[in-house]
Amino acid sequence: MKMGKKKKIILIVAGILLLLVALGIGGMSLQVGKMVAEGLLYQNEGNDTKGNSIKQLELWGYDIEKFEASYDSEHMVLEASDGVKVPVTYYANGKEDGAAPIVILIHGAGGDHVSTYPLAEGYLKRGWQVLSYDQRGSGDSSDDKVSFGYYEQLDTACVVEYAANTLHSSRIVVHGQSMGAATAALYATSQHARDYVEAIILDSPIDSMEHMFRGVWREMEGTEDIPEDYVVACGDWYLKHFYGFSFADADITASMHRNEIKTLMIQSEQDELCTIEEGKALFDEIAAEDKQLYMIDCKHVEGAITNEQEYWNAVFSFLETE
Repeated sequence: MKMGKKKKIILIVAGILLLLVALGIGGMSLQVGKMVAEGLLYQNEGNDTKGNSIKQLELWGYDIEKFEASYDSEHMVLEASDGVKVPVTYYANGKEDGAAPIVILIHGAGGDHVSTYPLAEGYLKRGWQVLSYDQRGSGDSSDDKVSFGYYEQLDTACVVEYAANTLHSSRIVVHGQSMGAATAALYATSQHARDYVEAIILDSPIDSMEHMFRGVWREMEGTEDIPEDYVVACGDWYLKHFYGFSFADADITASMHRNEIKTLMIQSEQDELCTIEEGKALFDEIAAEDKQLYMIDCKHVEGAITNEQEYWNAVFSFLETE
């Protein structure tokens, strides 16, 4: 066999081996990306989000039955712009449409709208009407995926439109907690929010989908020898190609330069999930000239429970300022 032919065969074989290695790495990367993306998106699969809300309120000593007996509610299903069915609860608070300001409440991860009862009560006592809804992946939402506010903001938009166009409210505020605050924050960056909403209240907001994943990844056993950036890159690629958004799209802190809405951010000083440092970094990026950071000495989203008077003084002092 001539050396030229032999060399050519060696190159072909080497090329085939490299291709097989690449395909193997590519296949592995695809599987890693799928596990990361779907682990985040379907985090509530098999999770009793309705029961979780009840358990949390009971743990806080909140009287669920008293609240439900005190305030009449109307349940409805709205539709977001992408066709997702949004379960909404409306508390008219004894007033005609348009006769009172309306707050839209957005609950955090792992629960449903029931977890916002303490917030709802605070507004109802002060004469407001309330709309609360189940986020995607929670309660009775027709979508079982959690996107850390990216798609959930479409649900917020349809509830805001109901408040403005059906209930004829000229004063609308959006108030979210934890992941619900992430949804509210991303919604605040939209032209829709600028057209309809007076103010946004962010209680203990999650700062980004990627950051939350990295935190969970670092706590998992057996991940020490797997490059974290590689895992994140795989998940990011999978999200973009199969679900239409990336980690960057669900980066709340990075998006805040587009938030021009009057914003109150409430930071829990004992918060171990959304730390003071992360909260201040997020707040600093908010573009709105009218913004306020209020520090409250409590655990994650517990201000309205453990520091009730202080919490509501902060909220309404902010809302009443011009």
